[in-house]
Amino acid sequence: MSPIGSLAHGARIIEPMSAQIALDELYRISTDDYHRLIESGAFEDFPSCELIDGLLVRKDMKSPEHENAIAWLARWLMFGVDQERFEVRIGAALTLEHSEPEPDLMVIARGAPRPYHPATATLAIEVSAASLRRDLGRKAAIYAQAGVGEYWVFDVGARRLVAHRSPADEGYAERVELHAGERVARPPAGLPELVVDELLRATYA
Repeated sequence: MSPIGSLAHGARIIEPMSAQIALDELYRISTDDYHRLIESGAFEDFPSCELIDGLLVRKDMKSPEHENAIAWLARWLMFGVDQERFEVRIGAALTLEHSEPEPDLMVIARGAPRPYHPATATLAIEVSAASLRRDLGRKAAIYAQAGVGEYWVFDVGARRLVAHRSPADEGYAERVELHAGERVARPPAGLPELVVDELLRATYA
């Protein structure tokens, strides 16, 4: 039987070892490179992505639950924050040393340093589904190193809010999971307590 005939009957094609590329062999772009690409229009027809550790990472597709949660959280932030001291941003970027993540929501102090976009935040929130491992892992470390005061991940699949507090170079010192019937006490920026049941009702309405 010819090689073509063998493949037609379900034989597996095995990639040679030489076709595998190690992560440290990839070219990592700087935030300056990234900004030049954006300003040149290079990403106009490109899938939605963000810069993480010098690599372009595809962002989550947004489900109805994802959008419901963002809408409710945006209202909660807008009405609760001290507008003279802080601003609320939706889907905006932070410019960090090797990354430019785009959390779903942020509270930024009006005097925060801005090398391009703001360099830190008082609060960053990710509404997470397919990207949960990245949001709870690498992005938590990146936000802690950037001095983001609190970082919350709303896990759409598990119906939980994971709050990270006390940032340090090695990560957040405190991580708390909150579920139905619980509340986030003493949020930053003078925000009122967040009732998890209200967020859940709005998300899965």
